[in-house]
Amino acid sequence: MRRLLITLVGLGLANGSAAEVSFQKEVWPVFKRHCVACHGDKKAKGGLRMDQLAALLNGGETGALFKAGHPDDSLLISQVSGEKPEMPEKEPPLSAAKVRLLRDWVAQGAKIDGEPKTILPPVTIPRIYATAPAVSSVSISPDGKLGAAACRSEVVLFNVGDETQLRRLPTDFDLVTHVTFSPDGKYLAVAGGSPQQFGGLIVFDPASGRKLSDRHFGNDTFFKGAFAPDGQSIALGSATGAIYLIPLDPAMPPKTIDLHSDWVMDVAFTPDGKQLVSGSRDKTTKLSSVEGLHLLRSVDQSAEGINAVAADGLTAISGGNARALVGYDFKLALAGVSVTGSGNGAQPITNKDKYLRAFEAQTGAVMALATSGDRKLLAVATRGAEVRLYQTDTRTRKTALANVPAPVLSVALNEDGSRLVLGSKNGQVQVWDTASGKLLKTLNPVPVQEAAVAAK
Repeated sequence: MRRLLITLVGLGLANGSAAEVSFQKEVWPVFKRHCVACHGDKKAKGGLRMDQLAALLNGGETGALFKAGHPDDSLLISQVSGEKPEMPEKEPPLSAAKVRLLRDWVAQGAKIDGEPKTILPPVTIPRIYATAPAVSSVSISPDGKLGAAACRSEVVLFNVGDETQLRRLPTDFDLVTHVTFSPDGKYLAVAGGSPQQFGGLIVFDPASGRKLSDRHFGNDTFFKGAFAPDGQSIALGSATGAIYLIPLDPAMPPKTIDLHSDWVMDVAFTPDGKQLVSGSRDKTTKLSSVEGLHLLRSVDQSAEGINAVAADGLTAISGGNARALVGYDFKLALAGVSVTGSGNGAQPITNKDKYLRAFEAQTGAVMALATSGDRKLLAVATRGAEVRLYQTDTRTRKTALANVPAPVLSVALNEDGSRLVLGSKNGQVQVWDTASGKLLKTLNPVPVQEAAVAAK
């Protein structure tokens, strides 16, 4: 280790304008939070592993990850910088502070002052943010009066119809990935966690902001999901490839369904609460049984990863990076399932052409889906600057909300679909009237230093 440190120091001069950056205490936590899930022992995309020092220094298929002393010539810095950074893939970009930290570390010679530690620093929530954090998830109460927005490690509650003071609800999650009101509006579930540390679920009373329960599960973070129709449990996707079914009662243990070979990005209940639709980075959309906790059928294998799923009474719906929005007829998809061959050579006989119910072509990768509480309306957000609304029974477009702050990361509809809330990567939340297509309000959920300076 001493020889390695001396070598790295010799490769570049420290940046005298910045405080000395510690790899172990400052850089490694950034790598662990944002990079190791795709560049670790379970998945080394591009031949790059960042969870071991030797592999980190070796780089990947495209060569060295960084050039000590030369941040402008380092792949690491170019990948996380710019107006539309390429990394982290499918996640909000690194904050300006984290990019600056990595740049300073490389400029100072990319010194390694110790082995990576698995303990992450405590979550800190700034009173005022230097730059607006991406809004990773939004929700709206069934009556359309209260909204919720996930901003990094906190959730912000706001009144939809007026400018009443916002309420900020902190968590100990490195990132809040999902926020949703229960079907009766009495509870607000907040999910997320810390990568390779834990998945978390917090339940709040939205009326008072009081925390009702706070639980950690497993050793990796949760993603998006949905309340069961009876409001007694919530289903969440996870980084382990499993679906977690978590009762609202904190005394009851969770159940899991191991289905996918990669992150489960989203989960939706059927209206009767008996089945689940799940979509994954492994490019599959699957149906599973809530009661039996087992796979019913893989209804599709996409060319790209699935980002979002939804369901009405007749159809399972999924969309992702392949820019296609597809429905799957439940009854036909689960009927007549048979196999050909025997033993290890057995393969299911597909009747996909009989149960596919395609929507119109989408303008970009599908980022988020949401159904109204009555399941009659579907909202679709892509990387494009519009959110489309469809009638679920006919799959025909009802309207399109134009000039939204793209890319939209999350959408939500109230019970009758009259109000839509969206959360954007640029940190904005918008509320729309879906009948008229009118924008009702735009807000920044958390105080931002840039906005405060501009207002003076």
